[in-house]
Amino acid sequence: MKKALAILLAMLVAGALFAQSGTKTLRVYMQGLTPREKLESERVTPPSYLWTVAKAYQKLHPDITIEFVPEIRSNYEEWFMTQMAGGTAPDVVWYQRGYIQRDYKKNWLADLTGPLNEKNPYAPSYARWYDIFQQPAIESGRAPDGKIYMLTGDIVGTGIFYNKDLFKKAGITKEPDTWAEFMADCKKLKAIGVVPFSTSMSMEDGGVRLYGSWFTREIQDVLYNNAMDRIKGSKVERTWKPGEGLPTKVMVNAIVKGRYAATDPQFKDMLRVLKDFSQYWPDGFWAINTDSNQVYDYWAKGQAAMGWFGSWMTKTTMQDPLINFKWGVFKKFPTITKETSQFGGSEFPMMGGVGGVFQYAVPEFTKDRGTYAAAIDWLRYVTNPPTIVATLNDHGGFAPAVMDTKGAIDSLKVYTDMMAKNGTERIEPFDSMLTREFLDDFFSRVQVYLMGKTDLDSTAAGIQGSMMKAAKQLLQENPDWAEK
Repeated sequence: MKKALAILLAMLVAGALFAQSGTKTLRVYMQGLTPREKLESERVTPPSYLWTVAKAYQKLHPDITIEFVPEIRSNYEEWFMTQMAGGTAPDVVWYQRGYIQRDYKKNWLADLTGPLNEKNPYAPSYARWYDIFQQPAIESGRAPDGKIYMLTGDIVGTGIFYNKDLFKKAGITKEPDTWAEFMADCKKLKAIGVVPFSTSMSMEDGGVRLYGSWFTREIQDVLYNNAMDRIKGSKVERTWKPGEGLPTKVMVNAIVKGRYAATDPQFKDMLRVLKDFSQYWPDGFWAINTDSNQVYDYWAKGQAAMGWFGSWMTKTTMQDPLINFKWGVFKKFPTITKETSQFGGSEFPMMGGVGGVFQYAVPEFTKDRGTYAAAIDWLRYVTNPPTIVATLNDHGGFAPAVMDTKGAIDSLKVYTDMMAKNGTERIEPFDSMLTREFLDDFFSRVQVYLMGKTDLDSTAAGIQGSMMKAAKQLLQENPDWAEK
C-alpha cells in the first residue's frame, strides 16, 4: 500500500512539475501499437490499449492532448525521411534501429542520453530511466558518437510457421533438422499439389525488401561463420546483443580492404542456396503477393504449407478464423550442413532481436516546436514497466525488453528460446549496411537472378561493384571510420 501511494505521489509531482501554460497537442507515431477500431474486413482485433494509456496520461496532464498518427503500412522509410527533412514529423516517431548508423550525423534526432540518466518519475524505484530497460535493448539506440537517440522496449522474433495437416498428408512426420531434409520435405509437399513455402520477392515493401532481406542475411551468417573474425579483424561471438557483431563501420572497411565481397565463394553460395529454394515458392513469386499480409493469407488459407512470419503474427494466427488446421512454429531453422554447402555446419541465428514495434525517437526540432518536454515525458510514462508490459500484451507479438517483465504473456517463448540459444545475425543487414542506392541496386539484382534472367557470376560481380562504390562513398563521408 505504501509503495502504491509513493508511486502515485511521484506521478502527481511529475504532473505538477511538467505543467505548462496553455494546451499542447502531442502528435505521436507508435507504429504497430497505434490504437484503432477494428475494420469490417479484419479478422483479428487490432491493438487498442494505448487509448487507455493516453487517457490516464491526459488525466495527469490536462494541458496535453495525445494525438495518435495513423499507422503507415507501406513506404515508411520514404515517409520518415521526407517528414524529417521537412521538419513536419510527429513529436515522437518510430525509428528502425539500423537507421542510426546512417542518420546520426544529420541532426535529425534529439540526444536522449541526458534524460535517460535522470530519474523517471513514473518508475521511482529505479535510480535512472536507463535502468528500466534490459541493457542490450537500450544500448541498441546508441550511435557511433556515443549518444543514445532511440528507446528500444521490446524483443521481436521470427520463425517458420507450418501446417501440420499438410505435413501429415505429405508423409512428413517431424520438423526437418537439416536444410537437406527441409528441401526433401518441400519436394514431398509439392508432389501433393500444394505450394511448399509462401513468400514474395516483388519489389514492394512486403516482397524482396522484407523476405529477401531475411533470407540473405540469415544464410550468409551461417556460410560466413568461420570468416567472421577475419572480416572484423577480431573475435566475433554469436550473441543477441546489438553492436557486438559487424556494424556498418566494420563492414565498410572490410569491403574496401577486400575482406568481404559479393564475389566471395560464401556470398555466391548464399545466392545459390536461395535460388535452389525458390523452386518451392509460389509461381510468379517476383510479382505476386506484394503485401506481407497477402503472403500470410496464402498460408492461412491452406494454399501453402509453410511461411516465414514474425512474432507479431502470433495473436493473429491464434485468433484467425481462416485457419482450420493444426499449426506450429519450427523450434529452429533447419541447419545448412556440409551436404548442402561446403561452408555449412553452424546453426542459424534467430532472425530478430531487440527492437520491433517499440523503437521510438524524438525529432530535434521539437525543441523549437515547444513539444520536446512533453515528448520526453510521454515516453517516460509509456516505458514504465507495467505500462509497457500491458501495451505489448495487448498487441500479442512482442516480448518486453524491460527489467521487470511481470505479467508478460508466455506465447513468445519459442522465439526468445531461439535467440537465447543461437543469438541473432552478426553481419549488418543489407537494409542498413551501406547506402540507399546500394540497397535498391542489390535487391534489384537479387530479384532478377531469382527470376532466372542472370547467372550467378554476373549477379555477384554486379553486386560487388555497387557494394564497393557505396563503401567508398561512406568512407569519404566519414573519414574517421577509416582503419588506421
